[in-house]
Amino acid sequence: MTLSLRWRIAGALTSLLAVAALSTPAGGANITSVSLPDATGDAQPTATPAADITSSTATFKPNEIAFTLVTVSPEDPRLSPNWAQPTTQISWLVRTAAAAPDFDYEVRYHVINGALAANVYSAADPATALCAATKVDYSGKTYRASIDPGCIGRPASMTFGSVLRYQLNPDTLVTDAPDNGAFSAMLTRPKLGYWLVGRDGGIFAFGDAPFKGSTGNIHLNQPIVGMAANPAGTGYWFVASDGGVFAFGDAPFYGSTGNIHLNKPIVGMAAMPSGQGYYLVASDGGIFAFGPDAKFRGSTGNIKLNKPIVGMAVAPNGRGYWLVASDGGVFAFGNGADFFGSTGNIKLAQPIVGIAPTNSNKGYWFVASDGGIFSFGDALSFTPKLGGSPVTSLAAAPDGKGLWVTRASGEVNGYGSVPSMGSLASAPAQPIVGVASLVVPNDTTTTPAQ
Repeated sequence: MTLSLRWRIAGALTSLLAVAALSTPAGGANITSVSLPDATGDAQPTATPAADITSSTATFKPNEIAFTLVTVSPEDPRLSPNWAQPTTQISWLVRTAAAAPDFDYEVRYHVINGALAANVYSAADPATALCAATKVDYSGKTYRASIDPGCIGRPASMTFGSVLRYQLNPDTLVTDAPDNGAFSAMLTRPKLGYWLVGRDGGIFAFGDAPFKGSTGNIHLNQPIVGMAANPAGTGYWFVASDGGVFAFGDAPFYGSTGNIHLNKPIVGMAAMPSGQGYYLVASDGGIFAFGPDAKFRGSTGNIKLNKPIVGMAVAPNGRGYWLVASDGGVFAFGNGADFFGSTGNIKLAQPIVGIAPTNSNKGYWFVASDGGIFSFGDALSFTPKLGGSPVTSLAAAPDGKGLWVTRASGEVNGYGSVPSMGSLASAPAQPIVGVASLVVPNDTTTTPAQ
């Protein structure tokens, strides 16, 4: 902290007023985590390791904004007599609209009666809490607090600063903040959304997923059976049961089986993580690879199956894929798609309709037409919503810790780390047959705003 810091007092609150301007993420990156470093030995008015910040961070997640702070000599606030003083506290100051040097919100972390607590306050009313933090913790020598983005209006972007006030003795309040009082570079809200596709190729975009076109007004030779999105989130593909492929936005057309006589109909498609290719899969497990990165790894086209193939997923590392049959039998191909389990030997109440991988490459989910969810490997377990309109497809959340499950009626159920971004208000003219999630690359920065 330097003498350039400006301070103001509002009741019992002493707030850092940063002089830094907002910065914009470079190259269009979706920056969702920012770290603010701080030199050591700069706490004022006296060097105090327990109050000397080394770094603070903010991470913008779909349902959470998480803050951390680390000091030279951290101590458990629940056990420290200094933290028992009401003036000892951490403030993460959040700027969503205010111009420097002001801020809009304060996340205040402190101890009340020996217990950790954190609340969110408006800068205009620092005495009245808007909401409580969703998580408050001290572990691994790190102070942590998380809030619901909705508490601060779910902003599209934000910056933050931090200040630690530490009552060293009755006469000395030690204060520290990041170097030069700078707020962070800008964090952007994680872009989140999905597309639903109907059997006629009608597209319904939710959240941040952009509409790039559809075949809803085109006469199709055969119905649409699935879709996939490119990894930049700027385009998507549909596939029909005859293997006809329709490309929209920035998703390139690499080929199709629309003019080829198929032994069995196409039932789904999956895109390469690079966006440079895709696979089509038939109900007999025949695989058709298109594009420079889509390598043929094997198929069940020449194997007698107990039940037909209903879907496929490409391994996130791009070196293999999984096929799933309606009985939950799994067939893994390539050196990057391991077998993590199946329901092939289990009697199911309703058939499996799709598969989605975790982004770690170490697990996958199935979903059945009644909404049942089956987790394998490191895929998290969820309590499913059973019954209702038949489930037709699923898509993994970008962080690999959640699922969107869609039904023929256009209802979407969100599980885990992601909420439902919306459902169709009424059933579409043709049933929904597929869903694809928007994936936008995230970035992390440690550069403060200048």
